[in-house]
Amino acid sequence: MKFWDIFKPSNKEMIDQSSRLHQKISKLLPGTNEDELIKCACVAGLLARVAYIDFEIHENEKDFISKSLLDWTNFNKEEVEAISKVAIEEIKDLAGLENHLYCHPLNKLMDNDEKYGVVETLFAMAASDHEVTGNESEEIRLINMGLRLEHKHFISARATVLDKLVALKNI
Repeated sequence: MKFWDIFKPSNKEMIDQSSRLHQKISKLLPGTNEDELIKCACVAGLLARVAYIDFEIHENEKDFISKSLLDWTNFNKEEVEAISKVAIEEIKDLAGLENHLYCHPLNKLMDNDEKYGVVETLFAMAASDHEVTGNESEEIRLINMGLRLEHKHFISARATVLDKLVALKNI
């Protein structure tokens, strides 16, 4: 099954939406190999997913998504900003997707060090508004599990933002 197949549900409206997503990303990155498209889409989707956990995406989170994709990919700034915009626009419609649909392709394309880097990046993005809420931390924990990383990876990545954890500020 190809990555884009996960966006092909049975009802016509969702099929049109999934086709739109595939068309947008493919059009933004012509000539890019399928694996790079998938990695970029999955990482952007996970970043947007964590940013949208509170049902809104703040400006600093948008900026962080673009900055992270610039670090994670070989794409130029304009391409990364366009990808970020697509991920943010589409996250409301794709919020119902299970984490494993983003994680499964990454498990095939990345080694554990790269996946751990994704988890660290997710925590850094969550902390970009100066605090990491329990909901954000829990979403990242579920993503960590989906990436087939051990709990120690989650704890280690979370430790990079200890001063921003809301749960520790209340103690």
